[in-house]
Amino acid sequence: MWVIDIRHWLNDEQTGPGAPQLRLKVAKLAEIITYATARNRDLVSGAPPKCWRRPNHKPCTGRLKVHSTEDDRIHWICPTCGDDGIIDGWRGLIWDVSVYGDGGRVVH
Repeated sequence: MWVIDIRHWLNDEQTGPGAPQLRLKVAKLAEIITYATARNRDLVSGAPPKCWRRPNHKPCTGRLKVHSTEDDRIHWICPTCGDDGIIDGWRGLIWDVSVYGDGGRVVH
């Protein structure tokens, strides 16, 4: 299980990866954060994010099951390969769409 405080992987502005080798990982975590926070606000968010793992060097075909936990974390699990993790430190980042209400007003 991955346990990630995404702020540790971000640049000083907290808008992107803090190092080039984190680019794809941060992009995937950003996708999970956006999906989870949009779904929690009943906003249209499309299909769940695809799994990025490569078991046996082949792309996993699963779609992640994503939900928020009671302690304000985002948990994901792939029902196909079993990869799972928790994202912490996501609140208030640019990918957190839960801060927007009707007409783009901040609601928290």
